[in-house]
Amino acid sequence: MKITVLGIGYVGLVTAAGLAALGHEVIGADIAAEKVATLNAGGIPLWEPGLQEVLNKASSNGRIRFCIDIPAAIHESPVCFIAVGTPKTADGSADLRQVEQAVADIGKHARSNTVVVVKSTVPPGTGDGLEEILRQKWERCDLHVVSNPEFLRQGNAVDDFFHPDRMVVGTSSPFARKVMERIYHGLSAPLQICDRRSAEMIKYASNAFLAMKISYINMIADLCDRIDADVNAVARGMGADPRIGSAFLRPGMGYGGSCFPKDTQALIAIGKRENVEMSLVEAAARINRGRPLTLLQRLEDECGGLRGRKIGVWGLTFKPMSDDLREAPSIPFCRMAVEAGAEVFAYDPLIRRDYPVEDVHLCEDSYEVASASDVTILMTEWEEFRNCDWSRIMAGRHDWILLDGRNLYSLDAMKRVAQHWPLTYLSVGRPSVRPVKSESVSLPESRTRNG
Repeated sequence: MKITVLGIGYVGLVTAAGLAALGHEVIGADIAAEKVATLNAGGIPLWEPGLQEVLNKASSNGRIRFCIDIPAAIHESPVCFIAVGTPKTADGSADLRQVEQAVADIGKHARSNTVVVVKSTVPPGTGDGLEEILRQKWERCDLHVVSNPEFLRQGNAVDDFFHPDRMVVGTSSPFARKVMERIYHGLSAPLQICDRRSAEMIKYASNAFLAMKISYINMIADLCDRIDADVNAVARGMGADPRIGSAFLRPGMGYGGSCFPKDTQALIAIGKRENVEMSLVEAAARINRGRPLTLLQRLEDECGGLRGRKIGVWGLTFKPMSDDLREAPSIPFCRMAVEAGAEVFAYDPLIRRDYPVEDVHLCEDSYEVASASDVTILMTEWEEFRNCDWSRIMAGRHDWILLDGRNLYSLDAMKRVAQHWPLTYLSVGRPSVRPVKSESVSLPESRTRNG
């Protein structure tokens, strides 16, 4: 099928590339001329593992192209995906102006019987409203509006597209249903067909529930800190119950990125609009906002104050395998550390410039950060941080504090490190590890792996 994807940001580009790989002829349309030029030249405007390879293959097969001519792209295709942004407004609700503009363009330029697939995350009832706009304002009763929310995880989006655990389609149109079945033919997961409002709600309800799991385990971690329990053991015990499951029971800095913070706030705003209390979601959002301060206070208590301290930060993005800094916990943490009088040194594999906290010194690698700091926090669990040459980090030191904000390392591994070097190891919801002896001792094997 010929398919146009309106909006080639993160979701739109992955969707366009995936659809082309499934054998469809795809046009990616966007008003950003520089982005389109980059893609047509064989480049890629964002970082996502595996996406470049999928795009290269689709392009070489002639199955994908990109343009800024929105009217022509719409008119060419019997199916139009809307994958534009829906950022949050001041009150937390979703800003639908880009979606509405896309629908206006479709109303003016779409061919008869076009299927309009809303991939963007929108509040329940949006699809009904868009259909009404098409009918009333543009006199288009021949178009089929479908809700098809995305469930792509940054860093895993390509695999998620080709191996989804569910595909939700909201439509009451038999014609649109057949078109969607044809579009996704070949993917393993069956389509879950439901009404549009339910499909739109599934996206918000799913993300809010996962956000609540993260905030819940972080709340439990804070309690474990007080009672000297190990939150990792607690999470394993909880996760073994199939009614709970182990996913998203990872204590640490909290969630960030473009989805969970925005979607939880949007769900809260929807609840307020409908006069339905969203107290669990509100609590999850409140706990998450407080995580950077909680970890900063942990360091402040350990150091006896932060003024004049040199603080290192390992990892800046909101998660590994992503260059996304949106709502990253590192940003408020670094801002508060600078405001507290600390000098901050940081390293992230994908962030080499343009970090939004200007006073942060960006370093070339994790060892430069460690050398420049007396206390370091692991903020993002990049794989390269998993294996550290402790003899290189601790050479010539009398003491060093590492706060593992993601519980990347096992306690047993860090106890072995502390037996030979003056390392104080702190983590989230687990007992602290203190150095056994103050002097440094050489080991035959200086590289300690997370056990």
